[in-house]
Amino acid sequence: MKIDWAFLRWVGVWYAVLTAAGFWILSSEGSGEMRDSFLAGVVMSLANFLLGFFSVEFAFDKSHTVFLKIVLGGMGVRLFLMTLAVLVLIKAYHFDSLSLMFTLLGYYAVNLTLEIVLLQKKVFLKNKTSEL
Repeated sequence: MKIDWAFLRWVGVWYAVLTAAGFWILSSEGSGEMRDSFLAGVVMSLANFLLGFFSVEFAFDKSHTVFLKIVLGGMGVRLFLMTLAVLVLIKAYHFDSLSLMFTLLGYYAVNLTLEIVLLQKKVFLKNKTSEL
């Protein structure tokens, strides 16, 4: 498994910029509970993205069947864990549900875009090396 550290740095920059923008907006408009919910959503989204990233990195050179089992099975596990975490944060710790859900939704769109870019890059590099 070869990890694309340049891509991870790029992801880190995007997360830093978006998180700073979110905190800037919430510093003037939001309560401490909203900021905590926002931060929890960011951490959960980043963990979700990293688990997805490493499952793609691990499974990319495997057969199509194994790749789909690892990636789709991993999605199911991650979805279950995210749902469980959201329920615990809202029910047990009384996080602001609206802030948490909007944060998760926003970062979901970012993560989806980043994962598509990653897969496109990996497919391009794989096709380029197979032509040689």
